Amino acid sequence: MKHHITNAIFDPVRLSSTLTALLLLGFAVASAQGQVLSPSSLHYGLSYQEWSAKWWQWSLEQSTNHLELVGRPRIFNEQASRVQFLAGVYLPGPGGVTIATRKVSIPAETPLFFPILSSWDDNTGCPFTSFTAAELTAAVAGMWSGVTLTSCTIDGVAVPGLSNPATTEYLVQTPPFCYTTAGTDNVLAGFFGDTCIDGNTVIYPAVAEGVYLMLSPLKPGKHTINFVGQVGPYLNENLTYEITVE
Repeated sequence: MKHHITNAIFDPVRLSSTLTALLLLGFAVASAQGQVLSPSSLHYGLSYQEWSAKWWQWSLEQSTNHLELVGRPRIFNEQASRVQFLAGVYLPGPGGVTIATRKVSIPAETPLFFPILSSWDDNTGCPFTSFTAAELTAAVAGMWSGVTLTSCTIDGVAVPGLSNPATTEYLVQTPPFCYTTAGTDNVLAGFFGDTCIDGNTVIYPAVAEGVYLMLSPLKPGKHTINFVGQVGPYLNENLTYEITVE
């Protein structure tokens, strides 16, 4: 069983010697150009909890030789397939500190979903463990107590309601989900050294908990999203997306 937190992901059991990484209101919060949508409602056919599971599936199914900054969920529903994901930090900087800026382009009328910080757990490892979904969920919930900061600004406007990572209403848990490792150069083997895990391996159950935002479509033009997540002195991620909406 692993314990990881992302905007980058870290393993606190090994934190003393190494940092490993893979990779971030009851009303809508208005930004200069879009809206952060309420976590208490369905958006584009799914709940925040379901969207967070889709984000993790997309992240964990990638290959280390082709890491995407922007991607789409595995959904064939026309409304939901409009949503695109923003990646977290795949590899942390020295000492767990990462400050990065990414320039990406997206089509007009594209909603965005991304984590500010999130923890994930499953039974992968060499050897595999056999914890239940409930036990894995308890593990990620316990990890969240170490999170000290979550924040986000969109076009210079701060998203309210994020100051307390333990009580923010944007903190959600996924239902148990499955994912399939990439056919070649899967991230579990490549980033975590789990060389016993082959490509095209189905992993179930996996669970995650974290703070996520769903953003309604931005207007055409240039926009900036900055999100920050901290876990005490161990992890400090500050990621900026400079987005061109075409």
